[in-house]
Amino acid sequence: MNQAEPNKEELCRFICQELPSHRLQQMLESIEVAFQKSDSHLKETYKHVPLAGPGPQSHHFTVQEALLSLPKDENFEVSNQVTKPAGGHYALVRAGIMQITTSVITMGRTPPIRDARFRRLLGLINKRLERQQPDLFGISASPLGPSQDALHALLLPHTTKWSESDHSSPIGVTIAVPYSDPRAGFHLYMDVGQLWQYYSEAGDEVEDIAYPTLRDRMRRAENRDQIEGGNE
Repeated sequence: MNQAEPNKEELCRFICQELPSHRLQQMLESIEVAFQKSDSHLKETYKHVPLAGPGPQSHHFTVQEALLSLPKDENFEVSNQVTKPAGGHYALVRAGIMQITTSVITMGRTPPIRDARFRRLLGLINKRLERQQPDLFGISASPLGPSQDALHALLLPHTTKWSESDHSSPIGVTIAVPYSDPRAGFHLYMDVGQLWQYYSEAGDEVEDIAYPTLRDRMRRAENRDQIEGGNE
């Protein structure tokens, strides 16, 4: 069992505390519309070129554009970030004491996601993420996972392999919170649909969870998992 597992429910409640349900719904609806627009554009534009080339980039940037169009308020804002090294852009969502980035994941023939102890499978996942958002994994990037000032979460819409014809809608969306070192595992990796149960427990009136306390618990869990992993 991953040592970070005891934090899962508290982490879900914290996400609900910082990201109101209507904002999550807006993000998911924007991603759905972005997939439809990108799929339509690809089918109209490319008749002979295999979509494995332009497809992933089109979906990625159309999703970023959709998120950047969301209205802001005092606790929710989406900003356009430049990759390092320069050459790309991505949307950074700030929701309370959370930062959220989005990357489209192409599903292959790999088994379903399992616990963070299965290092080889996590390595495959992180390689996919690194290829699509290298700026988030570079030395100059802001830390993922529980940083000093904010929790960094990933919203990951999944699409079918590009050898298939229909990419007009995500086949699933995952909410994930990586470790401080994203190569080591995740505190949370689950279908976003499971998050709704935490909203429904008390609507938007969720228990107040202090981020410094949660952050320290997550870091201790990472350290325990690292020690156990080194003893395997």
